[in-house]
Amino acid sequence: MSEYPLDYLSKKSFLWAPEFTAPINPRTSTPHLSQTNPARWTYQKLVECINSLEKSFDDEHEIGARLVSFGSSVTFHLQDMSYYDPNIINFYGRNERGEELQLIQHVSQLSVMFITLKKQREEPVRIGSKLLRALEEES
Repeated sequence: MSEYPLDYLSKKSFLWAPEFTAPINPRTSTPHLSQTNPARWTYQKLVECINSLEKSFDDEHEIGARLVSFGSSVTFHLQDMSYYDPNIINFYGRNERGEELQLIQHVSQLSVMFITLKKQREEPVRIGSKLLRALEEES
């Protein structure tokens, strides 16, 4: 049994919900992009990581991704990415057998490891600078 009466919280509700709240000044309390658009913000950070990693690659390697869940892992050659507001990230690529794949991932569930993979074709796929340019044009 509680030492407080059953209606204790309803009588004290004014402590949590004041009668008057000052208006929000957008110049001093603008929400961060990660709060207003988590998919775009996450996509932007992933693109920056890919672009940075690709700068260190030689001509024999390209970007890959490894996804691990439920005790198994999927490795694929990453060929493109996109996002849908407010919370979906898409990864497009090919697995080791050359089969096309698309992963649709909620930003709250995102767990991806970028890896270096031996190129599948004559020319290695480079998506970092292309995705970065697209982001800049979008802004």
